[in-house]
Amino acid sequence: MRQVDTMVHSMTGYGRAERRSERIHLIVEMRSVNHRFNEISLRLPRELGALEDAVRRTIQSRVRRGRVDVFITMKSDTVPAALQVNWELARQYAEAARRMSEMLGRQEEVSAYQIMGMPDVIHVNEEQMDPEMYRIPLMEAVEEAGDMLVSMRKIEGQALYEDIFLRLKYMSQLVENIKELAPRVTESYRERIRARIVEYIQELVPLDEARLLNEVALFAERADISEEITRLASHFSQFTQIMEEGEPVGRKLDFLVQECHREINTIGSKANYLEISQKVVILKAELEKVKEQVQNIE
Repeated sequence: MRQVDTMVHSMTGYGRAERRSERIHLIVEMRSVNHRFNEISLRLPRELGALEDAVRRTIQSRVRRGRVDVFITMKSDTVPAALQVNWELARQYAEAARRMSEMLGRQEEVSAYQIMGMPDVIHVNEEQMDPEMYRIPLMEAVEEAGDMLVSMRKIEGQALYEDIFLRLKYMSQLVENIKELAPRVTESYRERIRARIVEYIQELVPLDEARLLNEVALFAERADISEEITRLASHFSQFTQIMEEGEPVGRKLDFLVQECHREINTIGSKANYLEISQKVVILKAELEKVKEQVQNIE
């Protein structure tokens, strides 16, 4: 197996990064899976919503194809809100409750907790968070997680490349075997048809060799698989070249798999010969495995 620093990337990967500041703790996680297009599902805290577009662009600059689920969580190390007490209003509520108890002749005391629940006694003064304060640590974490995701996709892509390369090599050998067997197809047909004719006429009339040869020639033309073999070999060669291109190649390879499947089917239908049919079955099985791998390539 030759060593190639291929640009093939898998669509499956994972990335994670963290950033801490005096006020918050950011965690960014990314998971990517197969998808026909580039789809990014982003979940982030409401307070950081203004930075969503920047996060999305950063991920899109690294991932061209596949579904990426991004989870951003934020843990605050400070109290984000403060309580304000309207003491005068609370005193008035307490005095009103005391006087009401005296007038009704009831010995009841109102607790401080009950007074806290009265309207306008307690006011929560929430601190407004400026998302721009956290742009730098957030984007650093997104970039680091994105780079980790891409690295994992590249490692898996190398494994996909090696698997596909070995299968292509095996299929190329099968095609060479079929090429060697191809001349036997016509000869086998000639022998079969001669035997049937002889059996049918039972030497009652002489065998017309000219007509036999004409029939065999017509069959040979219909069963000729030389063009299919040439195109299939070319497709296999293209496969390797495309995988070594410096860009996402999954869609190109998917199309090429379809072309290979078409040529293999044609060979199987044209060459009505047992040994070739057996190798066609193996070719189809191997190509199906290649197809499964291609569907995970970016």
